[in-house]
Amino acid sequence: MRKGGRKGRIDKVDQKELLVTTELLQQKEEEWKKITAQAEQIFCETTDSVKGLRQVFCGRPVLALETDFLAQKEKGKNDFERLMRHLEKLEVIAFVYDKVERENHGFINRN
Repeated sequence: MRKGGRKGRIDKVDQKELLVTTELLQQKEEEWKKITAQAEQIFCETTDSVKGLRQVFCGRPVLALETDFLAQKEKGKNDFERLMRHLEKLEVIAFVYDKVERENHGFINRN
């Protein structure tokens, strides 16, 4: 149950909102890891494309921009690695959920 938006009224939560399965967690992990890998690739390609500015422009602004983008690339790579580590935790959560569900067989009812 959860509190509704109207003066403390309590509404029943739709059971579908609470349904979590190991399969769903594993599916979402793979889906999000794939999307994250694609985003990282695009991010790196974008930062690398700044190097091409030297072929068209020259001077301090281009050097400053290139330096900034290289720093952002390193920060971005670290951020993407951290995100991937968090996504990998979904597999651990799925394993624990599955283990607890098996230990409590008959106690947890799936609809």
